[in-house]
Amino acid sequence: MGKFKEQKRKKQRREKRKGLIAAAVLLLVLLLAGVLAVTLFRIRDVEVTGNSFYSAQEIEDRVITDKYSQNSLYLYLKYKYFGQEELPFIDKLEISLKSPGKVRIRVYEKSIIGYVTYMGSNFYFDRDGVVVESSADVKEGIPCISGLKFTALTLYQKLAVEDDAIFHRILNITQLVKKYELSPDRIEFGENLALTLYFGEMRVALGTGGSLEDKIGRLHELFPDLEGRAGILRMENYTSDSKFISFEKTE
Repeated sequence: MGKFKEQKRKKQRREKRKGLIAAAVLLLVLLLAGVLAVTLFRIRDVEVTGNSFYSAQEIEDRVITDKYSQNSLYLYLKYKYFGQEELPFIDKLEISLKSPGKVRIRVYEKSIIGYVTYMGSNFYFDRDGVVVESSADVKEGIPCISGLKFTALTLYQKLAVEDDAIFHRILNITQLVKKYELSPDRIEFGENLALTLYFGEMRVALGTGGSLEDKIGRLHELFPDLEGRAGILRMENYTSDSKFISFEKTE
């Protein structure tokens, strides 16, 4: 009977030792896996695509903000399952792993065609006239739209204007100046929606009639000789047939 109890105690001690060894091995494996995850998934290279409002470095600095986010696996899981910080002019950011040490940040920007200034702030709106952003910053490449008459202005709501057709005209002119590589400081809508573009000290009066694309195409050809000059370039009556243009200098 005593011999049986002794054998039982020895068996229990052996099983306990095996359990301790197994636990130690498991702990070691987990430790090695942790070290491997830290070293192998440490971000060494970042690729940023789809950005125009921010530089690649600005996007990287906004995304990789602490020591934890320097780990590509952590960063991927964070943005996939736990949301992300809201950034002005950015709809969303998508993180993907190109390799354990390389991540790609895909930037999806808000579709913005212009902004209006109101009470010291700039309100940026999309092609449908919906205000998508409010900022004190002026973003390069997005023109200020003046002369736009609205009765209400609320973030994430459509600008309350008399005729929504104005947004199609804004979209048309902004697409044309981009196509012809022109960057007006301001686009003004006057009486009867007459268009005027502002480039520093020069104004380009486009009027309301004729082909807008013909006018912008011709402006593109003339611009190198006019850039930096002060005055009014009158293109209200320009057509592909008449080609009437005049320039009035201002002091």
